Amino acid sequence: MRCNSLVLLCALLTSAVHAQATATTATVVRSAPDGKLVATMHAGASLKTGATKSAWTAVTIEGFLHKSVVSAKKNAITIDAPSGAALRASAESSAPVVAVIENGVSVDRVSASGEWYRVKRDAWVQTRELKLPKVTVAASAPARKTAAPSAPQKVAALPPRTAPAAAPAPAAAPTPAPPAAPQRTDALALGDFAASHPIVLRDAPDGKTAGSADSAARVRIVARDHGWARVELQGWVRESELVPVDSSSVSAVSAADLRSDPDHYKGSTVRWVVQTIAVQQADPLRKGLSPEEPYLLARGPGSESSLLYLALPAALVANAKALQPLSNILVLARVRAGRSEPSGVPILDVLRIVPR
Repeated sequence: MRCNSLVLLCALLTSAVHAQATATTATVVRSAPDGKLVATMHAGASLKTGATKSAWTAVTIEGFLHKSVVSAKKNAITIDAPSGAALRASAESSAPVVAVIENGVSVDRVSASGEWYRVKRDAWVQTRELKLPKVTVAASAPARKTAAPSAPQKVAALPPRTAPAAAPAPAAAPTPAPPAAPQRTDALALGDFAASHPIVLRDAPDGKTAGSADSAARVRIVARDHGWARVELQGWVRESELVPVDSSSVSAVSAADLRSDPDHYKGSTVRWVVQTIAVQQADPLRKGLSPEEPYLLARGPGSESSLLYLALPAALVANAKALQPLSNILVLARVRAGRSEPSGVPILDVLRIVPR
């Protein structure tokens, strides 16, 4: 009996160390605590957890990568996609995106099948970004208590009298619980950003140090000035040090994907590297753009040669005009039309521009 107890205890400890957790938001994954950015997990994605260190938890992310976004040598696989590579839940282009892995990051190959690699990567995330399971340990406690047959028999003799009074109470209890989850995701409004690593806040661009922000701290940009962003923390940071907090953003989608299935991708947010051509104003021939609406004519994403119409909000027109022609930029943009008439060029609403 004592041996069985020890076996059960070991099993519980093993499950606690290697439990499946869920990313509660768009979660930044790093090579080490406060280390190099490895990937961004999508909200709701699951990952295996391991040891903890201070405010960090070791994790293993697993999924499938298409061979077109990696360079492979035996079991060594490196991401070869300027805008990052989509890690999917299964070996299908339509499978849900688990995470976006950064360009140049290496992963371990588990297996290969057709055009897909199954891969994994050990990394670290901040524990507060994870929803850790509690049912594994909690479920084991009642199992021991119900082992004695006498206790249930005594309780079973009472329900005929108490059941009518107890029935209404459970019916009212479940209603308040469900709203709690949506409130957490609603807090991540479009336009929020996360620090890509611990950052220094300054009182002005290139100014004196005014404070600091922890890695993955959420901020909102309220002003921009020549590569600097003023955030709600009342300081200035380099805009290149921020990553968008938007769990719906995708990087592996191409312009060809938008044109082939425009209704599916309408409203989606993409994170692309594109080549600038010129800032122009829309004429009546540009269907899908308002008359004289400013837009950035660009080519891409990545090595793709497709023309793109990147509609510019007033706040970003000056920034776009300051870009050198044929320079590469990172854009965060929402799909307005995957295929405009009559040219078939995709139209996207620009949310952010980052020179590279």
